[in-house]
Amino acid sequence: MIGPNGCGKTNLLEAIAFTSIGKSIRYHRDDDLLAYGQNWFAVEASYAKDNGNELGVQLGWDGSRKSLKLDGVLSRQLSSLLSLVKVIYSAPEDIQLVNGSPRLRRQYFDMAISQLFPDYLNILRDYLHIVDQRNALLKQDFDPAQKAGWDKRFIQALREVYSYRNQYLELLNASLGVSCKDISPGFMDFRVQYRPIHKDANIAEADQLLLGLDELRQRESLWQRTLLGPHLDDYGFRFGQHNLREFGSGGQKRVAVIILKLVQAELIRDHTGIHPVLLFDDIFAELDHIHSKRIADLCNKGFQSIIASPKMDIAEIFPAYPQISPEPGV
Repeated sequence: MIGPNGCGKTNLLEAIAFTSIGKSIRYHRDDDLLAYGQNWFAVEASYAKDNGNELGVQLGWDGSRKSLKLDGVLSRQLSSLLSLVKVIYSAPEDIQLVNGSPRLRRQYFDMAISQLFPDYLNILRDYLHIVDQRNALLKQDFDPAQKAGWDKRFIQALREVYSYRNQYLELLNASLGVSCKDISPGFMDFRVQYRPIHKDANIAEADQLLLGLDELRQRESLWQRTLLGPHLDDYGFRFGQHNLREFGSGGQKRVAVIILKLVQAELIRDHTGIHPVLLFDDIFAELDHIHSKRIADLCNKGFQSIIASPKMDIAEIFPAYPQISPEPGV
């Protein structure tokens, strides 16, 4: 899609992504997606499966809740989308995965893990519910026996979340070693590192984690919230022994994040059998021609790619792709 800024390219990409992950790729609130003066919206999409059949997705929001229909049949579980449709969105602001807050990195990896292992989403929700209940307990005078019960439930849920996160990073880093060599020799040592807020919590046994909670007892009582666990952890990006955030150039960070998304797509294809749709929103503007061409080659591994740009030279990078020129206001 080639067209001037403001003609609706990003809105179209967002609509596609919305029918995959069930929420906005740019905003936190559904009402931010409403047309001016409206109080509801709906999006429909048709996806071609690898077996040749089609999947119809209808997703709407009425101001208070979402409704999902799959092939015309109402679905009670919005998370079922993650099992059927895989979409990966990339934009220039993705550099904040490196430069931004831990919360952004947790959000990205939680979604990436859910696309590969859909059960993870419910496990994460259960864990966060237990954290909320435990935090509420810490805000009042509690019975130590009651807290001990919540601590055990918390540790059990925490370890389930860690199991999925550890498994995903193991797969990711193994694939990075293979894919990065096709981009640039300088990315051969690119790795993602898990950084738990409590040292080695993601690989600790249950009794060690309970001991960690005991050590945090006074601080948690003072702050009245849970101070250990995946809801506070972070991820780090490294080139060998160097931290990408501190030592990487802007170009290296942008290429690293694109590699991350492409490897995510390959993992989805290899482990679910579903070929994800790749959405690129003007990500090539700040990359050199060599890296752009090598990334384009990786896109042609059986993925459908939709690229948006305000500049015609994008056609030189993807010469075989048909072109669409959106009209302003459409």
